[in-house]
Amino acid sequence: MVLDMSNLTEKTVIKALDVYQKKSGVTSDSIFQLSNQLGMLRENTNDLAVELLARYQPLAVDLRYIKSCIDISYDLSRFGRYAYDIALTPSWLGDLSSCDFTISLDMAEKALAMIRKSMVAFKNRDAQLAQTLSKDDDVVDRIYKETITSMMKNRDVDMKCVIATTLLVRHLERMADHACYIGDSVVYIVEGQKVNLE
Repeated sequence: MVLDMSNLTEKTVIKALDVYQKKSGVTSDSIFQLSNQLGMLRENTNDLAVELLARYQPLAVDLRYIKSCIDISYDLSRFGRYAYDIALTPSWLGDLSSCDFTISLDMAEKALAMIRKSMVAFKNRDAQLAQTLSKDDDVVDRIYKETITSMMKNRDVDMKCVIATTLLVRHLERMADHACYIGDSVVYIVEGQKVNLE
């Protein structure tokens, strides 16, 4: 179920970025539906986890795996919510065609790569791969800070573009953080240790 959520998450984020750039006929309403679908899958995952805990009373790695599935399903549902917020931005702010999103869309690719990497690490129970997410997150954080700082210094930028870019990079930065949380869960499953990759 978590892997199904993973596939839907990636699709949702990509479509939200398309809405943001007005690349396709996808609307924010369709992103809302995908986000809600992720929320329902999270509830189903939690229900199944509780049933497994009650019925089988798992220990050690099995218990860590089930607990981590609950945590990861939350992270994946957050990706859906951030995607919906990204898709809403053009409807709030109007035409954004004059804005330069080159840097923030590069950041989007890095955040998407982190989401993919976190789920590969989960699927393969690869703690070493999960731990590389920390360096990826540092890159995303650097781009985030540089983008915000650059916009504060540039007084010639349209305020609508500043707001749109700020919202986009903030949501992407949070997605990168949640990818790290998934990595934390992978390390916990495999090694039984709590870490903070963010």
